[in-house]
Amino acid sequence: MEVDTGNSYFIEKLPVERYTSTKETKKPPENNKSPPAFVNHAAIAWHENRRKWVGDVSKWSERMPKDPIISWSTTYEDLLSTTEPFSESIPLTEMVDFLVDIWQDEGLFD
Repeated sequence: MEVDTGNSYFIEKLPVERYTSTKETKKPPENNKSPPAFVNHAAIAWHENRRKWVGDVSKWSERMPKDPIISWSTTYEDLLSTTEPFSESIPLTEMVDFLVDIWQDEGLFD
């Protein structure tokens, strides 16, 4: 049995029986002259451990989009002019978007 390790999302959706180890699979009849299929045991172990660590993806709740913490009218100078902490943590993605917008406006980022 062959496992496509290039798409872990696809593999997570497969039933476990689809890529079980050769110890658990039936042996082909001896009159079959074709070589046994390659089984990537490392990939199987990796996906099993990942599934244990991540848990059941189907049980994840949808994240509700939050209002941005940084106002659309905030400038780079506004952020640098104060030493007070923000009222709440700013998600990394929001800060990166903010900085990229500033850098693009200043011609520093293409």
